[in-house]
Amino acid sequence: MASDTRTISVCKIAGVQVDIDLSWLVIFALILWSLSEGYFPALYPGHRLIAYWVVGLAATLMFFGSVLIHELCHAAVGNLKGEKIDRITLFIFGGMAHMGGEPQSASDEIVIAGVGPLASLALALLFWLLYKAAAMVPAASLWTAVFRYLGAINLALALFNLLPGFPLDGGRLFRAILWKRSGDMEQATARAADWGAALAWGMMIFGAIEIFGGALIGGLWLIFIGLFLRSAAIGEYRGTIVSHLLHNILVGDIMTRDPVALPADISVAEAVDGFFLRYGYGGFPVIAEGRPIGTLSLSDVRNCPPENRAATKVSEVMRPIDAAIEISPQASAMDAVHKMNATNSGRLLVIGDGKLEGLLTRTAVTRFMQVRAQLEASRPPAPA
Repeated sequence: MASDTRTISVCKIAGVQVDIDLSWLVIFALILWSLSEGYFPALYPGHRLIAYWVVGLAATLMFFGSVLIHELCHAAVGNLKGEKIDRITLFIFGGMAHMGGEPQSASDEIVIAGVGPLASLALALLFWLLYKAAAMVPAASLWTAVFRYLGAINLALALFNLLPGFPLDGGRLFRAILWKRSGDMEQATARAADWGAALAWGMMIFGAIEIFGGALIGGLWLIFIGLFLRSAAIGEYRGTIVSHLLHNILVGDIMTRDPVALPADISVAEAVDGFFLRYGYGGFPVIAEGRPIGTLSLSDVRNCPPENRAATKVSEVMRPIDAAIEISPQASAMDAVHKMNATNSGRLLVIGDGKLEGLLTRTAVTRFMQVRAQLEASRPPAPA
């Protein structure tokens, strides 16, 4: 089951959904190939090819298992702190625990961010001990190589994540320290994001130098990581601003009340002429006997051939109402934004006691944030 078009849902662990981004498949294949065809044969020659691929597969799975443990530790501590982390995504550059919002305090941020690198260091120690134990058994030479690799890679993972560039764990720790000192999370986020962007540019420049020095693959890899970190730093800063602007705002505060609704029994052609062209909206709630039963958007209309629209009822092509497009007026506006993003939906039906109370659209949320931002004091600029 896919949570969106780019991820595949794998399983749930302690209530946390684990997803795999499609880019993860690329790096999984690359690591498996490089370990099985290069790293292990170079360190321990003389074994059969199938043996290298077996230990290569085991090492690759345990490496991503280590990344998953790193993120699950973030999720477990975050949930203990009330941060509602219910999803983890593994992707080409590692993993990410999706937080429902910003930490409640700098102290919470320090604990949540710090547990990941600590988990990686603990795994590095565990695999180093296994490496020492396996080295005493001559027949286990290839497994010695596996544990040696996993110890080194977990140590590298911990050290990389401790770099002071937001949104790496080290960048979050840096933000927490700044936040604790100043009491201003937005200013702290802006400065940490600037460090993250600077780190990203440094990696890209170093990658370019590596390419000119003949290390094409290593250089390209650094550039890709730098591009990802820069994009993530800017995205995290913007997410912080959105969270601030929607803080303590309920869906009922910004929804459109008494929205124009489509009768379920009219034709798609009538909906086009009498509603879409008349009002200019991108979608409408659909009602039957006074109760909401779904939504009809322009994309739904486009999926119905023009020659069939006169004979097709709205109820036949609408999106039936379900939990994905329904929200309570008492829900937080940030919950609504997360739901829109998770379901790739541009509008949510606001339903209370089984009745349609309003409609919430991305446009309405954006307009509210723009107005509130203009009414508030100026805030620090996004990272360069």
